[in-house]
Amino acid sequence: MKMKVKIWRSLSLVSRVTACAALLSVIHCDVSKRTTDSSSPALERSQLGDFVLLDLDSDSVTVESSAQVKYRCTRACRAGLEVVFSTPNTTGLVPFRRTWTHLRQFGKTKTRRIRLSFPPAVIYRRDFFMRWPVEARDVMVRAWLVHLDGSSHVGEDQYHQSLVRTFKFLQTVPLSGRPTQPQALSVAWGAGLMWNLTKDRLERCSPESDVVDLLAFPFASTGEKYGVIRTFSTFINGELEAARRHATEKPRLTLSVWLYLLDWCSQKYCGILRHINENKKYGSPLIMLSKAGEVVVQVYLVSREESAFTAHTSLPLRTWIRLDLFIQDSRAKLRITHADPTGGVAEATHLYKFQDSVSHNDTSGFFVIGGDIYMPGIRGYFGPIKYHRLGVEEVVSPLSPLRTLNLLDEAHTECEEIRQVTEGYIHALQDSHARSSDDVCESYYERLRRTFGWPRCTQTWSWDQRVKYSTVLKLLKMQEEQLILSGPRSSRSVALLSQQLFQDAVRKLGEVGAAGVGGPETVSSVTELLQVCSCWGHHQASLMLATLHLTGLGLPPDQERGHAYSLMGALGDERLSLLHLGYKHMQGLDGFPKDHDMAYGYYANVGRQTSIDRDKVKDSEQSITEHVHLTSVEEVQMHTGEEGDIVPFLRLQAERGNIESQKSLARMLFWGSNGVKKDVSEAVKWFAKSGLQMTDATAMYDYGILLLKGTGVKRNRTLGLKFLKKAADMGSVAALNGLGWYYSTLEKDDRKAVHYFDLAARNGSRDGVFNLGVYHLKGAHPDRPGKNETAAFQCFLKAGQLGHVEAAVEAALSLSRGTLAGVRRDPEKAVILLKQISEKNGYLGFTVREALKTYQRGSWDEALVKYAMLAETGLVVAQNNAAHLCEVLKHDSSCQWRYHNYSTYNHAPHESGLLTMGDHYSAVGDMVKAIALYSRAALQGSPQGIYNLAALTAEGYSISRNVLEQMWIPAELDKSTVVERLLLRCREVEGAKDDLSPCSLALFGMQVGKAWRNLTRSSTQLTVVWGSLTVLLLFVLAIGTQSALSHYSAAHANQSSVRQRDPVNQASMETTLDAAAVHQSGRPGAIQIGRPLREAADLVITATGVCVCALCVMLLTHLF
Repeated sequence: MKMKVKIWRSLSLVSRVTACAALLSVIHCDVSKRTTDSSSPALERSQLGDFVLLDLDSDSVTVESSAQVKYRCTRACRAGLEVVFSTPNTTGLVPFRRTWTHLRQFGKTKTRRIRLSFPPAVIYRRDFFMRWPVEARDVMVRAWLVHLDGSSHVGEDQYHQSLVRTFKFLQTVPLSGRPTQPQALSVAWGAGLMWNLTKDRLERCSPESDVVDLLAFPFASTGEKYGVIRTFSTFINGELEAARRHATEKPRLTLSVWLYLLDWCSQKYCGILRHINENKKYGSPLIMLSKAGEVVVQVYLVSREESAFTAHTSLPLRTWIRLDLFIQDSRAKLRITHADPTGGVAEATHLYKFQDSVSHNDTSGFFVIGGDIYMPGIRGYFGPIKYHRLGVEEVVSPLSPLRTLNLLDEAHTECEEIRQVTEGYIHALQDSHARSSDDVCESYYERLRRTFGWPRCTQTWSWDQRVKYSTVLKLLKMQEEQLILSGPRSSRSVALLSQQLFQDAVRKLGEVGAAGVGGPETVSSVTELLQVCSCWGHHQASLMLATLHLTGLGLPPDQERGHAYSLMGALGDERLSLLHLGYKHMQGLDGFPKDHDMAYGYYANVGRQTSIDRDKVKDSEQSITEHVHLTSVEEVQMHTGEEGDIVPFLRLQAERGNIESQKSLARMLFWGSNGVKKDVSEAVKWFAKSGLQMTDATAMYDYGILLLKGTGVKRNRTLGLKFLKKAADMGSVAALNGLGWYYSTLEKDDRKAVHYFDLAARNGSRDGVFNLGVYHLKGAHPDRPGKNETAAFQCFLKAGQLGHVEAAVEAALSLSRGTLAGVRRDPEKAVILLKQISEKNGYLGFTVREALKTYQRGSWDEALVKYAMLAETGLVVAQNNAAHLCEVLKHDSSCQWRYHNYSTYNHAPHESGLLTMGDHYSAVGDMVKAIALYSRAALQGSPQGIYNLAALTAEGYSISRNVLEQMWIPAELDKSTVVERLLLRCREVEGAKDDLSPCSLALFGMQVGKAWRNLTRSSTQLTVVWGSLTVLLLFVLAIGTQSALSHYSAAHANQSSVRQRDPVNQASMETTLDAAAVHQSGRPGAIQIGRPLREAADLVITATGVCVCALCVMLLTHLF
């Protein structure tokens, strides 16, 4: 190295410069080879003297760019010229190429000028017609020459195979400096305006990450086959998508799952998180929990084999656990972290290497958190779940929402202690009673132990425990006798006790609201009582606690505590609590995130239970969900039961043989509707009486199906089939479906069954449509063999929309997954379907009925508490009734507005909530929201909503075009015509029952005003109008004058009669008038003064009548 430095220093200055120039030339040559792969633009000649020269008119890309090519061919040749450029995304684009041949005059120099043609996107700037200009780079114009010796060919590679060639670069004009492209077309004003407003807007791509929060809010898993479904799509970002595709056979993924377990798996395996691919097979990964509380991880390998390993670490109960799963190629690492009993952190790591690489494609199929139809889920809670689609070395996933999850842990810990105290107390109580009984034999050794041994203490609780659980011990002491008698069935006694205590707690809450007695202390004791009921298994108490904390009804609002109690109620598989959580996640209310997938997990559970509950017709705690609005006196009176007038009247008519009364009474008794207590045996009696008359198709079907199923009556297939056939012949669609059920279930004749199901379906039977779907799903359709899931889904969807419970559950399952051919994933539609049929649940109907009974007996504050709890489930009628009671009982206005507002979020809200909230927004000046709510009410057929829209339109506000079109009103009409059409529609909706309704009066006034304007538009008619008004004024004056004269004449006649002492004077009015005039004036000429006035007055009256009649005729002509 030192020798090289010495040599360099010894060189002269000239030598140094020469060496540097040589080095730079080498570098330049190397760079040119790398960047252009072309020969130098200097003159290049062949050995025979062929050459080509290129000269450009402009150094930049322009519209008028042209090139001059000078060349010489020593024999037949082909010359060419082309333009090549690159863009930020593509290289080697050739927008222009021109070639020609030279076949004579060899050896002479030729010249050809060629006009270059560039794409408009390269030359012009961005405008309305040129939306996407191209940023061209390295624009090169190159020419070449090649001999026609048979080996040459025309193509893109001619330049590189040419004999001689040359090139030149053109400079590009920046986008901002380019000219505007001249256009022969003009732009519409509106389109041009929109373009000018948006042309300078910068398009921003939404940030995309490979980190996905599968769950950000706790999910209550009941240990059944219901969970949260998630799907993934491809990345929009090209680099991320390329990495994902590359990782399908060599994956790198990370999953972090938080769990809270109350029990280990009751079956062989329970699902934690599973991937099910598009072929309905398990993909990667599959995380499960075993009976022993161990985590099992299964994957699908590239070799198309399944492989799994078990982490032999039993997960603890009632504490938050974090599972971190790392998969990279064929290696897997599972890390389990949780809090240990000492307050520290316990961590266990399990490593495993599979025989082959793991196959993982998260865009195939779907992921399930918890359970589904293939496997039940865990019994506990899921906390935050974070998924790194492209993997990460260390995952950051804190426990959140922290306060809610800590409150859950505290509540379950306290409930576990309460259950232990309860079990210990009952065991000690029963043991003490057994030892104190005289009829119990005692062994010799037991007698010795009692005499000489230490006494045994059955109660082992400390003083602190006794103080802490004094309420529990007090309640148990009050029920000692019942608990002793219950024996081994003590758990059943505790459940009944909790139900009774819950009713007492609700009653106390009502008393606090009614009398204001006790205040916060009483509410606090009631909440403590509700907590005990919840721990004893009455999970509706958890929903009541959630209602109190979320609404602030008697307690300060506390959303996190309300969330905790909501989750506890749902974990107990309580139907109303599940409806509550499903509704909150569906709408995103009270701090619950809007998540249709989570809502589906809860609603699917209630929907399936509703399907099962409907078969328990003898269950006295089930009833039809009746939508009785407390604001409607008629609806309330219709549901008074035996205490009202309707049911006794029906019973009297039924006993007289009226078949309609018999059918109505039978249905009330069978389902427990209209305030009637459920009595299946008596209902069957009335079904039999109405059916045996053989005159009513519906009555015969009802009795026939009971005979076939043996519900409440001895089964008789022969007689039942006879009734069904007779009813079908008389036109009963339900009987057609019943015959299909008979041949499908009892006779196993699929062809006849499908025939009757098809007939029923064609006539609108939802049961018939559902049963056809079952045949398609099983592949048992005789005319269409083979399983057809898509056809089955279409049948289920149609039947579900008609209100069929099982069909809605099946259709929602397909909509939530989106894996069925031709069925797009739509969890929102699935949730709407499930909500509608879940609100038919019998236990929900029973609770609604109890709330109505409470209202009818006058306990309005207690009814408010019950309706408020029901309103939290999303039931519209309960929300309206709760809002009404809040208003009547003069509670805080937030109570009223809360439920009116919540009712408007529902899929099918009641018009009262829409109108009330519309009036509220109108009062505060938010007319956009007011018009939207009035429009929804109007589209539901509310006359008040239509009238409000007409009034707002008359004031100058605009109604949505879509709303007008749905009411068959053209949006192009002027405002006055729109108002008239709205009022006409309003009158049509009101019907002919009220001719003096607001809509009718407003329409009449508007039509009169329109007729008056048309009448006064003509000068002739206007003259008549003014003349009529003038005559009318004279008429008024004439009437006044005539009245004054009559009064004056009558007074003078009385005076004259008294003076003449003639009480029997029966002269005419004219004689009296003349006499009065003579006596009054003392002159006979006074008589002649009264007569002309009277005649003039009569003439004015006659003329006025004629003019008024003419005016009315003209007005009526314009009016009609």
